[in-house]
Amino acid sequence: MTMVENVRNGLLIGAGPRGEEGREPWFLDPREILRSVRLRWLTVLLPVLLFLAAAAAWTQFNPPQYAASTQILIDPRGLQVVKDGLTPPDQASDASLLLVDSQLRVLTSDDVLGRVVDRFDLARDPEFQGRETLLGAVKAMVARLTGRAEPPADPRLTALRALRDRVGARRLERSFVLELGVTSEDREKAARLARGVAETYLARDAATRSDTTRRAGEAIESRLAELRGDLRKAEDKAQAFRAKHNLVGTRSQLVSEQQLTQLSEQLGAARAKALDAGARLRQIEGVLAGGPSDSVNEIVQNPTIAALRGQLAGVERLRADAEETLGRRHPSYQAALVQEKALRGTIQAEIRRIAAASRNDYQAALASARTLADTLERRKADALKVGDDFVQLRELERQVEANRAVYEAFLVRARELQEQQRLDTSASRIISPASPPEKRLGPPTPVVFIAALVAGLGVGLVGSLALELLAGRVRSRRRLEGHLGRTGLDALPRAPRGMVGAAALRGTFGSARGDGFYEVAVARLRHRLAAADPGLTPLVVLVSAADDRAGKSALARALALSATADRERVVLVDADPKGLLTRDLGAAAPRDLAATLRDRALVTDALITLPSGLRVLPRPADLPRDLAGPLADALMRCDADLVVVDLGLVGGDVVTERLIADERIPALLLAASARRSRLAAVDRALKAIGAGRRARVVVTDAGVKD
Repeated sequence: MTMVENVRNGLLIGAGPRGEEGREPWFLDPREILRSVRLRWLTVLLPVLLFLAAAAAWTQFNPPQYAASTQILIDPRGLQVVKDGLTPPDQASDASLLLVDSQLRVLTSDDVLGRVVDRFDLARDPEFQGRETLLGAVKAMVARLTGRAEPPADPRLTALRALRDRVGARRLERSFVLELGVTSEDREKAARLARGVAETYLARDAATRSDTTRRAGEAIESRLAELRGDLRKAEDKAQAFRAKHNLVGTRSQLVSEQQLTQLSEQLGAARAKALDAGARLRQIEGVLAGGPSDSVNEIVQNPTIAALRGQLAGVERLRADAEETLGRRHPSYQAALVQEKALRGTIQAEIRRIAAASRNDYQAALASARTLADTLERRKADALKVGDDFVQLRELERQVEANRAVYEAFLVRARELQEQQRLDTSASRIISPASPPEKRLGPPTPVVFIAALVAGLGVGLVGSLALELLAGRVRSRRRLEGHLGRTGLDALPRAPRGMVGAAALRGTFGSARGDGFYEVAVARLRHRLAAADPGLTPLVVLVSAADDRAGKSALARALALSATADRERVVLVDADPKGLLTRDLGAAAPRDLAATLRDRALVTDALITLPSGLRVLPRPADLPRDLAGPLADALMRCDADLVVVDLGLVGGDVVTERLIADERIPALLLAASARRSRLAAVDRALKAIGAGRRARVVVTDAGVKD
């Protein structure tokens, strides 16, 4: 049949019984945990009670707290109410995040919280003054007794500290939104305080902005009088310098400079006029010298000459007609010729008059140009004289303009700030007003008690397991198997009361009430011993223990009584130095055991037969060490089916050690009480017995299911 076992390293298919490497620690076995809890129920119960008491005290001294929250948007850009605000609108940047973080500190500052304390009169609120506690009363009494009593604290300062502890604020991730939370024992009060802190902060922020604007305006106005005086002094200085040096003119140009400009323009016009007049004169003189007159505008356009030329043309036509019709000697021809000559002379005279007029114009133009040139040279000399003074005047005028610009800018800015004091340019606002919270902070009271119960159970369970580990008791066959690395150990349930002590020797095995499980377990152990050494008569069984003297004696009695009940011939030998069987028997042997062994006689003469048929070999007061070997020989030759020897504890006396070491006796039982024996003692006993002599470990006082 294939077996599958869960071990530390996984699943082993086809594995046999688990050894020391594959067995899990006993404290991981639920059955062992329940066993430890049953045995140490007080260790489990005490932490549970303590934790429940602590939970009750916590709920009593810590009233429920409610947290109300509100959200405030901090817009660093502000409102652009006027063109030039006191603080320019900011753009979204890392600096803006730092500004919002700074406003977070302002929101929870003592300035804002102190105004909230005054607004809601928290100095008289018992919640913010602190309730008297037992610990506080003890501290106060100790302080009074030691003379270190402190003066009473300021109620407002106490309320401010309490409110500071109950207020929390944070900036929501990736936003300019601040979340403010206030805790209180009352839902409505928590909401009122959250709204009050937010409103106080916004009002304080607006007041701070207005106060900052007002102070800036006052600072500017305080400078206006000084700037006005500086402007007046600069203007007076410039005017005095202008009057002292006779510098007359506009702000941009002096009169002398204007005159130079005008004279330059007039001189250029005069020279152009003289050149034009000279050109006309030369043309007219050329006509007088015999040149053509049709190219001179003054002659051509002169009306007198034009009229004379018309008359000359008419006379020339008459002359030509007279010459053609009458001849040159005719008086008409001669008269026309005279008229023609006279007209030509008149034209020449008129041309000479025009030439004279042109000459006069030319001379006048030359004289005017010379006069303007002389005047310009004089003005240039005068301008060079006032140049340095004019440079200084320009510097003074620039100072006047600079003072005037600063004064006008300050005057305008002062008027703007006076108006801005009445404007709220903040864009911060409450976007989520506080409302009464629905649930209290922390876990509900039932959850607190359940957690206390679970924690108490956990601590109690761990404590009980720790005590079990420290105690090192056997407790069960399963635990001992895990410790020894063996399987298949024998186990006996707890013996009934009637089968312990002297009553067990006088009674009949199985007559006690409720002894069915114990009787079956003892019979099963006895049959296993017989099956291990078949055909061996008598079967000698040594019963010893590591630290449980009473348990191993009870085991020896139970084996003997069980075999007696099955009508076997049984001899129960008391080889324990303490002589528990002999003491419970209360009878003396018919013959001394030491003498019997020295005489090499049968031990039958030293036996005491009980009413149940059980024969008992009491231990003498003093059994010499050298009789251990003869005792083993006598037991092997005893007329019985089963010989049960109740030895002492392993390592307790020499007789016990020699009988254990005798290899002729195959059966050796090592009793270990689940209630009284320790694992360390069992280890020492098995080590003392040695690996060559394998003892059969029997767990006594075990559970029924073990």
